[in-house]
Amino acid sequence: MIEQTTGIVFDPVFLKHDQPSHPENAKRLESILTGLKESGLYQKVEPIKSRRAEIKEISFCHTKEYINYVNEFCEKGGGHLDPDTYANEYSFDAASMAVGSSIDLTKSVINGDLKNGFALLRPPGHHALANRSMGFCLFGNISIAAKAALQNPKIGKVAIVDFDVHHGNGTQALIGDNPNILFISTHQYPFYPGTGSIGEIGSGQAEGTIINIPLEAGVGDHSFKIVYEEIMLPALRRFNPDILLISAGFDAHWDDPLANLNLTLTGFNRISRALIKLADEICSGKIIFFLEGGYNLDVLRNGVINTTKGLIGIESFDDTLGQLNILEPNINKLINELHQIHKL
Repeated sequence: MIEQTTGIVFDPVFLKHDQPSHPENAKRLESILTGLKESGLYQKVEPIKSRRAEIKEISFCHTKEYINYVNEFCEKGGGHLDPDTYANEYSFDAASMAVGSSIDLTKSVINGDLKNGFALLRPPGHHALANRSMGFCLFGNISIAAKAALQNPKIGKVAIVDFDVHHGNGTQALIGDNPNILFISTHQYPFYPGTGSIGEIGSGQAEGTIINIPLEAGVGDHSFKIVYEEIMLPALRRFNPDILLISAGFDAHWDDPLANLNLTLTGFNRISRALIKLADEICSGKIIFFLEGGYNLDVLRNGVINTTKGLIGIESFDDTLGQLNILEPNINKLINELHQIHKL
């Protein structure tokens, strides 16, 4: 039997979607790639051949009118699709490549060709809506991968975990009516994009498959440990998915310029390894991380390095920035409410 490896998605076109003055720029991915190569990790993973998604694949989550609009907008040179989200002549190709490569990486993990994976994508995806861009995002990479996974006869249920500091409103909107997809998000609240209240739980047949964990500013490692032990891991075990997909944003770190949560690199490492361990327990290790936010380059680089080590099975990790000695707010009330709402 061939030893399974960790797959990595990257394509140079992801770097061509760029606006240097914007927080979500090519330096984010350049920093990650440099870190993976300098640490020797890039030589231990298997690069996945990238491909552009077909229109019908992007249409799993987006209207054809919107897809065509983005394509034409980029062909004309780009600009701003919305106040937060830019595009240039390469952005449609980058976004299409992100979707197609995500689908293929997911398929390879499902079929056992790879053990697990990390999709190093730009532009990110978890804010994108069916008919418009939002929050730096063009297409819903992880949502499309989840719907594509459900077309595989080996997959009956998919769980998406989002630990980006911002609520994955796009993901929730794109998959929220599907009872076979569980979506769990930890995020700063109230904060951009203003969604993700504790009462948003899904509706109809999908009621209960949305679990929002809204956290106030200042919450850090200790509270996240409680959230995972009390809510996240029990909910995932109960749902018992066939694969775990992770929206991995590293902007909940205390030194991120765009947010106010208080996680450390040690805290992120605890989260990623808890999810990897859980995947080993409930779905034969099938887990894929999808890059979302994170705007401190040191945090982003080291966060991805530590997560990749976890995927490969390397125990060591680095926390080069340490922690702030700030008292965290008490989240017992939130935990009790989540227990009552979701019967955990």
